[in-house]
Amino acid sequence: MSSAGRPRLRKGLSIAAWTAISLLAAAGVLVAVGLPSAKNAVAQVYPHPVGAEPAELTVAAQRAPDFDPARSTVAILLAAEGTNIADTLAPYEVFARSGVVNVLLVAERAEPVMLGGGLTVLPQRTLAQIDEMTGGGPDVIVVSQMHGDRSGEMRWVRDSLTHDPGTVVMSVCVGAADVADAGILDGRRATTHWLKLVGLRRDPGDTEWVDSVRFVEDGPTISSAGVLSGIDAAMRVVERLGGSAELPRIADEIRWRGYGSGAGVETETPGLRPADLPFALGAAFRWDRPHNGVLLTPGVGEIELASAFRPYTELSWLATLTAVSHDGKPVTSRHGVTVIPASDVPGAGGLDRLLVPGAEAARTRAAAPALPGGLEATYLHSPDRFAFDPVIDDIAVTYDRATAKWVAKSLQYPVGVPAAGRDDVAAWPWAQTAMAATLVVAAIGSRSGSASTPLAAVVMSSAWRPGFR
Repeated sequence: MSSAGRPRLRKGLSIAAWTAISLLAAAGVLVAVGLPSAKNAVAQVYPHPVGAEPAELTVAAQRAPDFDPARSTVAILLAAEGTNIADTLAPYEVFARSGVVNVLLVAERAEPVMLGGGLTVLPQRTLAQIDEMTGGGPDVIVVSQMHGDRSGEMRWVRDSLTHDPGTVVMSVCVGAADVADAGILDGRRATTHWLKLVGLRRDPGDTEWVDSVRFVEDGPTISSAGVLSGIDAAMRVVERLGGSAELPRIADEIRWRGYGSGAGVETETPGLRPADLPFALGAAFRWDRPHNGVLLTPGVGEIELASAFRPYTELSWLATLTAVSHDGKPVTSRHGVTVIPASDVPGAGGLDRLLVPGAEAARTRAAAPALPGGLEATYLHSPDRFAFDPVIDDIAVTYDRATAKWVAKSLQYPVGVPAAGRDDVAAWPWAQTAMAATLVVAAIGSRSGSASTPLAAVVMSSAWRPGFR
């Protein structure tokens, strides 16, 4: 190399080194600032459950659907430290509507359990009680995404299979990982949430992981893909247990589409893409996360309940939610699930919004007696739409379309354009993007010694401008 070229090389290397160091510094700042917010957001998905009196636990069992010993029994597992609300309540409603099985929420102990997002539910039977009722174990066990230590629950699943190897084990979403860890999927085909598949394929164990279908059936095991795919898996179980004639009615009643008799419904298996950035931005930079109440009313549908909690919390972190009722007392859902509010509406403190799930609640304007001054009710549901559709629309209108699309993707639920026809909907979470950009500018500026503070101030002030979302 000529002596004239060496300075240019040194300059190029210097610029490359400065750029790399600046980018690393910016990344470090983003992590340092965003990580505490993200950890807090994740922790809020599974708060401590609301306490219950012993009499309420007894009543919870009495309110469960009537037990018919002539029918097959489906037990949906609840982990003591929490269980995904949509994985649990969506299949529950399908089974309850079928009229051909007994379905019960079961837990190790007769204690309140938190469903993800902030809803406390009372188990309808303990594991020991369900064993006694069924003479050794249920015909079907549903394993949803469970939170915390679930070793006791999975031990019971294995014991049930030891007693009767023909017991059907149905997993929903990442519940398949627990089933696989228990050795139940060894030598079998299975599926799970598309995000979980990425890690499982690096270390698949003895399971053949399948994508592009909403559920996989292999012998006595049925595994579903992400979250709402549990509806299709539950329908397949109903079909296997002699309820095929009921499937069109169930699908029509809940406004579900796509189930194909006896076969896994094809679905897209997406990967993470730049359009999914709301996933990270919401966790790290949604510092103004609102506190919303969810009004529980008697007879609300279980899928309606799930749709009021899951989309706003897990993997979106859009709000913190508090379950409330008119009088602060427990409420029974349409098919006998007892849910416990944290308080009445005034006792919840200053709420930013009051979400009201249930088409019947919307018809009767059920929130009217509970509204303190200045608080308006957002009725989420109508009888002509699947319960999650209007909620995804509400997220688009309240936040932005990109976030709404991410929520649908995280549910593995195909949608078109959220809030189609609305021209007042933001396209992107601009405020959170501006916060991240401000930190990047500040970090790079500190490395270069340039006067970046004015630019950062302009970006940050824009982020907090009213209507800037």
